[in-house]
Amino acid sequence: MQVFDLPVVFFDLDDSLINKDANSLWIKWRFKHERWAMVEALQALASLYRAYKKGTVTHARLSNYYRTRTRGMTLAEYRQRVDDFFLERGNFHIYPQAASLLFAYQRQGTELVMITGSDNVVAEAYAKELGIPHVISNRLVEENGEISGLQQPMCYGDGKVALARQFLQERDLTFADAAFYTDSHSDVPLLESVAQPVVLNPNDELRLIAREKRWPCLDWRE
Repeated sequence: MQVFDLPVVFFDLDDSLINKDANSLWIKWRFKHERWAMVEALQALASLYRAYKKGTVTHARLSNYYRTRTRGMTLAEYRQRVDDFFLERGNFHIYPQAASLLFAYQRQGTELVMITGSDNVVAEAYAKELGIPHVISNRLVEENGEISGLQQPMCYGDGKVALARQFLQERDLTFADAAFYTDSHSDVPLLESVAQPVVLNPNDELRLIAREKRWPCLDWRE
């Protein structure tokens, strides 16, 4: 695995550093413990997946999903559920190759950043386990003691680009100073922005794009 000499490297989470989608893992875990929540969660998730595939995820759609996902929970209660989920299921899906790659970047002093469409509570659990000090993600909002949705901009598509740019600007850096690893074609805007795009465990659509653009490709599934 080649390690690029750049100040900052961004990493996607779902199907990139882990071998599943964190939302899917959460749904399966929650169904095991709270079957009453399955119908609403599946309805929201099915709608969300269709939108992701079409590249049409909206802030309203994603906020509605999180209201369903965290129904009746405070942020503290959700954080405790996520801790339980991570210990029982989530941490078993980290690619072993991820630890080696992250260690190589840490050794040369590169600043590591997880940038993901997962919510900040889930993302922080994985980042802590992986030793990634910075997390850019969808951020939950709590109102009147319950989770009401997500902050804007979303960490998705062009919103992910804007949040990454903000992170770099705060360090007097630009996209010329960054690499990005991801599996999804929805991340093409950020891949096209950074100095060094790397395609990691790509879906079929991103694999074709990477081939056309001659981007490096790693596939840990093989």
